[in-house]
Amino acid sequence: MREETKIERLRPQIEAALFMTNDVVTIAHLSKMFGANPEIIQKTVFELKLEYNKPEHGVQVFEAGTGFQMKVKPEYSQKVRPLTPYKDLSRGLLKVLAMVAYQQPITQSNIVKVIGNRAYTYVKKLEQKGLIKTEKKSRTKTLIATKELANYFGLESTEDFKKYGKEMMGNEKKD
Repeated sequence: MREETKIERLRPQIEAALFMTNDVVTIAHLSKMFGANPEIIQKTVFELKLEYNKPEHGVQVFEAGTGFQMKVKPEYSQKVRPLTPYKDLSRGLLKVLAMVAYQQPITQSNIVKVIGNRAYTYVKKLEQKGLIKTEKKSRTKTLIATKELANYFGLESTEDFKKYGKEMMGNEKKD
């Protein structure tokens, strides 16, 4: 089968996978899922990325950490956020984000003291999504918010997090 035909066949499947997932998806995972060569998967993802970055689309394919994801473009997120606020983030992930947003930079060990060992998994997921950045510091990590996190919440910059961090910390006492 010609490479163009393979890409045409895979394109809607990859698009659906990127749309449905709440996490980033790696090229290797998509390759295994669809039984296709990783190079063809990568080429297809990059074609989708180019297509969805055009101004006539309200969503984009973006690279975050180790994989790709489809999401609303930052310039539209503020307007549509009320439709599904934080839908793709669990209470635990939101709690860690609130702590990072409000207290950044904060060490992972401080978050573990508050949340427990689940924090390690939460930090890993948030880093994979590109919402936080970690830096090794002695036997722990320092966590800071990224511009992608600001975009996710429809904020202009990471400095606006204090307000959102305070709000999320107040709303997440049930976890």
